[in-house]
Amino acid sequence: MNPKNTSVSPELDDYWGDPTGGAEIETSLSEYESRAYKPPEFFINKDVLEFKNDFQNYLEAKKTHVSKFTLPFTQTNEGCVGRPIDFEFRPGELTVLAGENGSGKSLLLGQIGLHLISCGASLYIASFEMAPVRTIERMLMQTVCSTDKRMIEEPDVDLFFKQFASRMRICDLQRKVSPDELLRLLDSAVRDYRSDILFVDSLMMCVRDDMDKKETDYVMTKLVEFARTNNVHIVVVAHCRKRGDASSKTYSVFDSASKDSIKGSSNITNIAFNVFVLARDFSKVQKKAEGKDVDDTKPDFVLNLCKQRNGSWEGFIKLWRDNASLNFCTSWTRVPVRPWLELTKSEPAPEPYF
Repeated sequence: MNPKNTSVSPELDDYWGDPTGGAEIETSLSEYESRAYKPPEFFINKDVLEFKNDFQNYLEAKKTHVSKFTLPFTQTNEGCVGRPIDFEFRPGELTVLAGENGSGKSLLLGQIGLHLISCGASLYIASFEMAPVRTIERMLMQTVCSTDKRMIEEPDVDLFFKQFASRMRICDLQRKVSPDELLRLLDSAVRDYRSDILFVDSLMMCVRDDMDKKETDYVMTKLVEFARTNNVHIVVVAHCRKRGDASSKTYSVFDSASKDSIKGSSNITNIAFNVFVLARDFSKVQKKAEGKDVDDTKPDFVLNLCKQRNGSWEGFIKLWRDNASLNFCTSWTRVPVRPWLELTKSEPAPEPYF
């Protein structure tokens, strides 16, 4: 034997340790032979004891977990104002954001996207209903505009593109796509650009008929499978049926923000991990148009987190929109909170030597 090989051999006591920890092996040869011919399902269905180590690891991970990709809002319900919302855009999940036409879904999605980028996300936007330049214009306004600054200036444009160049990808297609084409686009975003948050706006543009249950279910199932397989988070925009007459005395924006109002297959909500419904108080819009006084302490919009499979909190978030910056705010004072502004601050000019 080559002495060079024997010199690095492990100690026999350590190397040939008892894998059973001293426990007596009770499984007979015939039992081993019978297991060899078991179908795959036999090894998937396990005794609960086999999950003990996995569960202990899960508990340890929960102790040190810090939510990363969160919402840009806090709770607005009485008694909970200002508390963080127990929601996270978790890897491997699919979220549905639904609302009526004109409810502000795409604007809200843009604001959430900017916030997620500030949290470190790599964002991919597949907006088949809006040209990329229009998407960029809105997000630029949400970044730099305010009541004191209503115009986008050239330095704002240069800084925006410089800061977001490696953080955001936008699909340049404004037409309907087939489900398989959508999956290829998402696969390219993940494989080529390492995107980990993917926006699909909207589901209606990925099926021939959004009332076709079979096709809608196919798309949703494939997207859930894609999110899980690639460990990314997908947000899909869906549409709601118009509910209620805004001029009716019984009209309530909270009733409009219901997952029962989502148009199409029930599996849109059944398959999704999380469901948000955004509703606009059109009664306020109507009263303002008629020149009537409105109670501005009542929200302009309501965002209802009506399903969260892996989180504990569900409920309503009251929102007011700052029309100068197109940002949604959690107070009627309409002061937007924009952590992504830190990303677009220009670097100070170096001081001259002389």
